Amino acid sequence: MAKTNWNRTLAEVLMHETQPKVMTSEKTGNEYTTDVIPTLKVVSIGSIEEIDGKYKYSVVDTTHDLEYTIKAPNKVEVKFGTILQFNIVRGGATANGIGWYAADSVSVVPRNA
Repeated sequence: MAKTNWNRTLAEVLMHETQPKVMTSEKTGNEYTTDVIPTLKVVSIGSIEEIDGKYKYSVVDTTHDLEYTIKAPNKVEVKFGTILQFNIVRGGATANGIGWYAADSVSVVPRNA
């Protein structure tokens, strides 16, 4: 799997269509506009980690051969191969070049969907 590298837009990095959305910063309360992926379906590699009351999911996008983590506020039970749907996904660059990703929510996609 290729690691993601942030020298491009969210659409270029994750290879999914984005749309602009007005968001409100949790830290400052200020509004800003950013590109988001409205819904993103990926496969869990079975790892979840709790950080500051949020949950970090390790996932792979098998269509685009990418591996990364997405932080979401809610917890769902995952195991290797669980299909997850993240809503309102955004991200940005970090100092190490791998990038960060966050979503408004996550849910498990039923196998027959």
